[in-house]
Amino acid sequence: MVRVTTAISIVVEPMRRFSILLTVILITACGGGGGSSGSNLIPGSNSSSSIIASSANANSLSSTGSSNGRSLASSNSSVSAVVNISGKITYDFVPHSTRGLDYSAVFARAGRGLLVELLDENNLILASTVSDSDGHYSLGAARNKLVKVRVKAQLLRTQSPGWNFKVTDNTNGNSLYSMIGSLVAATNANAVRNLHASSGWGGNGYTDARVAAPFAILDTLYEGVTRFQAAGNLEDFPPLELRWSVKNRAAEGDRSLGEIGTSYFGGDAIYILGDENNDTDEYDRHVLLHEWGHYIEASFARSDSIGGDHSHDDKLDLRVAMSEGFANAFSAMMLDDASYRDSSGQQQADGFFNDVSRKNSGTRGWYSEASVQSVIYNFYTSSSGKSARDFSDIFQVISAENYAGTSGLISIYTFADQLRKKLPAQATHFNSLLLEQNIEVTDEFGAGESNSGGYTENLPVYKTLPLNNNPVKVCSSNRFGSYNKLAVAQYFLLTVASAGTYQFSAVETADDSGTADPDFYLYRRGILIGFAEGPAADQESFSRFLSAGTYVLELVDARAKDGDDSVPMTACFDVRAQFLN
Repeated sequence: MVRVTTAISIVVEPMRRFSILLTVILITACGGGGGSSGSNLIPGSNSSSSIIASSANANSLSSTGSSNGRSLASSNSSVSAVVNISGKITYDFVPHSTRGLDYSAVFARAGRGLLVELLDENNLILASTVSDSDGHYSLGAARNKLVKVRVKAQLLRTQSPGWNFKVTDNTNGNSLYSMIGSLVAATNANAVRNLHASSGWGGNGYTDARVAAPFAILDTLYEGVTRFQAAGNLEDFPPLELRWSVKNRAAEGDRSLGEIGTSYFGGDAIYILGDENNDTDEYDRHVLLHEWGHYIEASFARSDSIGGDHSHDDKLDLRVAMSEGFANAFSAMMLDDASYRDSSGQQQADGFFNDVSRKNSGTRGWYSEASVQSVIYNFYTSSSGKSARDFSDIFQVISAENYAGTSGLISIYTFADQLRKKLPAQATHFNSLLLEQNIEVTDEFGAGESNSGGYTENLPVYKTLPLNNNPVKVCSSNRFGSYNKLAVAQYFLLTVASAGTYQFSAVETADDSGTADPDFYLYRRGILIGFAEGPAADQESFSRFLSAGTYVLELVDARAKDGDDSVPMTACFDVRAQFLN
């Protein structure tokens, strides 16, 4: 293997066609060759690899929809003497050991579904294609024309169902990562140009650019999108950016400085940690697919989660338990691997392990993400009257119109109720999995649930609130933790028969820790349609015009919701609702 040391510029390509030089790095890369490994160098065709940050102009892509490694478009169709430029895209993948990453076991994986472009000496795009499932690509170029190959950190499919997933640098204006080969004349002698993205690992730390990281992230998503498509999805995926940087660290603050706190889905993008010797996630496939699972919930199903810190031993708000448990199970199902691993620490040698299939967790119930993940994953692997490890059954449940349109908040009860309706032959088996986790077999609202989680005020899961001004007592408490933990929020189910203006009020009746501060949140099919967060002590009220239908009213004490307030508290209230006009 010939090694070529080449000066590569990290540049940004704005919407106008010129380059702004930011810095220059020296890298060592394998040259292009005739084999799939890229270990042989054809004279004059060396293809050095680096991370090139560029803000891609979507209008510059000539894409007609081919995804089989053939050229999508070319400006050289009138030229008779055409050379076929082809090769394979690969990247270094770092697998997990028992705990953290194992750099001694690094191996090359194919870069699948990636956008590949052929550029001239002025960086104009001559042709583009998408690498196939083995990482191969093929492009046509005019003979003797100076050209170079660029691989963008972008999964692109233009036919329906389509997708557009990009890895961008949130610390560099959300610019797009890519790697690029050298500028060489197109001849038969150098028609094969393999590009390999190196991990940058030097033995005891990263010593070169971490070129492989963006492509490892995308290849994990390629696994997910392939499984999701096979399950029967026919809808386009909303565009998504995965924002990764070596500066992304566990500090809360300015995301443009890398202060992202943790890897998370933020509604419009997934932010990914890259902090060497602390926490990196580019090779943590379960972590990546967990966050992509939240994106799937938001895009194809529904999630009512309020987010926040969580662990499999926590007693959580039912919305959070469902979303986090589903995302854990989703990652395990997409990879067909129940061993959820998250590397961290010095040289990424430590980490966290979670057996998603485990049935005997210390915390079991409708409020436990460990229970939710166990129920869903073990249903997936079951062969009891169904195909084992077939995601299509679960896809049918979460993509059902009635799942997203349920009146209650999304919880394990919602999932179970929809599964029984869509897959009645599987109801008995699924119910047995619920009972193993101390979750009652009930309706989508958890009516009749007997597991209170150790605090009787948590039941019933949804209280019935009459519209005749009669009081109903509820208590908000941080005894299991603040913000997103069990008992902080209490829920009422109310059925409005006649449209009109209704008033809701809460008055404190008992408080063990000072002045109460009740707040209201009113939902229709998971959408917040009204709230009251007034400053008055010990009471709250608001009115709202409501059409006929079913609503969920949430009550919390602001002190229990405040994550910075660690003082133990429980406050009880009389809640009333009445028709005004």
